[in-house]
Amino acid sequence: EYEVDSAVTRDPASGGPEYPDALRQKGIQGDVLVEFAVDTTGHAEFETFVVVQTSHPEFAQAVREALPRMLFTPAVARGRRVRQLVRLPMKFKLLTETAQGTS
Repeated sequence: EYEVDSAVTRDPASGGPEYPDALRQKGIQGDVLVEFAVDTTGHAEFETFVVVQTSHPEFAQAVREALPRMLFTPAVARGRRVRQLVRLPMKFKLLTETAQGTS
């Protein structure tokens, strides 16, 4: 392993995982920590995907299914794009609806 000048970052325009319907309906929130390699083109190497920790298996499955659609800015070392192992935390949080009154 070697140090990089700039680490992998997730492209903000990239797609993300969908909230599992069953967990949404039950009001279950949670998080996932996954690990995978990002290649020099900014794509995750699916075969390296590992769930490090999850609060619910369905959240981990949602991230696994979204991974092929996710894009990243590759790491750079000495002016060249390089492959890098990434640990990515993701939170699944339900937004609470607030009633807006009229005045």
